[in-house]
Amino acid sequence: MSKTIFPRLLLTATAVLAAGQCHAQSQIQVSARQLPGWDLKQREGHCQIRLWVDDRAEVRLRGDRIWVTTLQGARGRDEGSACSQALPFNAVRDFQIHQVAGRTRVAMAQEPGRANNYTAMFSVEDRQGGGDNYEFEVTWRADTSMTNVPAPFFDDVRACQDAVRQRFLAQNGRGSYVDFDNFADRQGASNDWSRNHGRGRGQGSRDEERIQGRGTAKSRSETREISYSCVIDTQRNVVQSGVYNYSGEGIRMDTRNPLK
Repeated sequence: MSKTIFPRLLLTATAVLAAGQCHAQSQIQVSARQLPGWDLKQREGHCQIRLWVDDRAEVRLRGDRIWVTTLQGARGRDEGSACSQALPFNAVRDFQIHQVAGRTRVAMAQEPGRANNYTAMFSVEDRQGGGDNYEFEVTWRADTSMTNVPAPFFDDVRACQDAVRQRFLAQNGRGSYVDFDNFADRQGASNDWSRNHGRGRGQGSRDEERIQGRGTAKSRSETREISYSCVIDTQRNVVQSGVYNYSGEGIRMDTRNPLK
């Protein structure tokens, strides 16, 4: 094989590999259509989730928003999902899933609750080659004491991640970004955390909570794992602080512009 052909084959293989991976970790976000009789005050609700999935995808439902994250294969899409009400933001019980269509089983990865911002998560694995249409219905009951429309929802995890992302971009500039893991831990602000952020012992507030998570920070020259933390004022729905730290060794593509 000539020296000129080999680089061309290598370049072609690289392009094919990149094309095959271009849909990995892609995400779409849609609002579910409102079914007839839509009523936020009803104590029972349901959503009909309709999707097209090829290979592996993760599906999340929060309120009336649906996220389809393609983990592997061609990009998944919504096929007309609809709900009788938004998934409540404050109290859900008897959450159930019933699959209607799809050649492999849809698994419920997590039920909605306080720990995950009342977000339901499902996983679909279709390894049979080519995509397929999936449909499943989820049903729930709201808290029996709820008689009014739920208060507007503050997504504290998303707000924390946005604050950390802005801090990271300010440090590292254009072309850098952060991919956050799907799960984050939540706990009340500790005395140690309060001391580390300018408060003395015993000055932490019970109206604060701490959010911790992990992710991957990237630039054109380097990729590194990070951990991040935030303090949230739960009374005012405000991110008081958001910081990140690198963990483990990074992967360097070149020596210019290391991550800060």
